[in-house]
Amino acid sequence: MKTVLKLLGLLAVIVLAALLFIFSGCFDVAASKPDAGLIAWVLRTTQARSVHRAAASLEGKVQVPKLDDPALVRTGFAHYHEMCVTCHAGPGVEVSEIGMGLNPFPPELAKRRGDEPVEDFWIVKNGIKMTGMPSFGATHTDDEVWAIVAFLKRLPKLSPEEYQAMVKQAGLGAPGVEGEEHEHGGQHQAEPGEEHHEEAGAKPPHAHPPGTPPHKD
Repeated sequence: MKTVLKLLGLLAVIVLAALLFIFSGCFDVAASKPDAGLIAWVLRTTQARSVHRAAASLEGKVQVPKLDDPALVRTGFAHYHEMCVTCHAGPGVEVSEIGMGLNPFPPELAKRRGDEPVEDFWIVKNGIKMTGMPSFGATHTDDEVWAIVAFLKRLPKLSPEEYQAMVKQAGLGAPGVEGEEHEHGGQHQAEPGEEHHEEAGAKPPHAHPPGTPPHKD
């Protein structure tokens, strides 16, 4: 009985100490000061294990498409260039001022050598808390998320010249700027050179501001 009371007392002290720490404001939440030591290890390990567990829970529930499908890669490239390259950079494209100010610093995906498509799918779809990585599942279909994953697999193999050639072929603008072909909801994405024929009174393909969910009628 005494052992139980001692354990309960120790637990109460730990909880009280944690509450005092939280309400003291001593922990520096400034993005300009990177976490180090034990805190950095705890955050990195927690994130890695959480993503791994979440991806493992999808086994048998999601079907990985043919990630080397050229059409899928082109679609994923358009989304990456318009939404992701700002923080994650690309071949010949530097991280933007926004990305440079994030803590933790976003990984440069063109330099990555990992190949975990289901984990990539989960991250792109769900995002990661307290990292600046948003949940694109709020504005993109699973097919569009898989397209991004397909391009991520191809990305480390691209040279700066090949990346810029893809930008030109797709008719895209500056990194991080959505083009006219950026559509959601499984709509058709025109190939380079394909003409558009809009019906009278048709809504524009991307009527909502970048980074916000589509407006519901």
